[in-house]
Amino acid sequence: MRNWIQMIALLIALSSLESLAADSTAVSKSLRISTWPAGAEVYLGDRPSNFIEASERHSPDSLSLTAEDSVVRVTFFKPGYVDTTLDIHLKAPSKNFVWIELVEETDLDRLEWQETILHKRENKKIGKILFYSGFGPLALAGVFAGLAEYNFQIADDSRQKMEKSVIREGEHYQKLQDDFKDSRESGKNFRTGALVSLGASVLLFAAAAVFYF
Repeated sequence: MRNWIQMIALLIALSSLESLAADSTAVSKSLRISTWPAGAEVYLGDRPSNFIEASERHSPDSLSLTAEDSVVRVTFFKPGYVDTTLDIHLKAPSKNFVWIELVEETDLDRLEWQETILHKRENKKIGKILFYSGFGPLALAGVFAGLAEYNFQIADDSRQKMEKSVIREGEHYQKLQDDFKDSRESGKNFRTGALVSLGASVLLFAAAAVFYF
């Protein structure tokens, strides 16, 4: 029985070692990409249909690859230079390095197209700012609506007390009237504030949609 337990423990240990070995070899290649000039956007995989969505990768950049990777398709985009797509063949078993010299763009149509891309990116950025800004007045509208309802409730309570009051004169009755008027006026003001804030929020969301799309 003891021998069986030892064999099972040995098999578990070997399985764990194989898993660790597999994990250690899962990423066994690297690729260092540099360009002249530096700062080019780097897209991995298929070439983008357009470059409106900016890449988070910029040269110089380092990629971690698996042992099975032999070719990496990379696209470079930098305003003022020809956007370039290359298939980089990995030869070294571990560390690989490429240096790409980008060609200056001389086609006026392509330069104008790049300017259009940058303009659309700026509009999308503005659209995002406007979109998130719209939540501020939207939240404020909710607060104002809650305060309006609260004051209307106080005014309603004061009105019910006045209707039930037998004595309709004196300091106490006058206070109920003042509370009713003040609360109702405050409720109207808060309701107006809620509507204005809601309108501002709608305008910001609408402007965000125009800029973003």
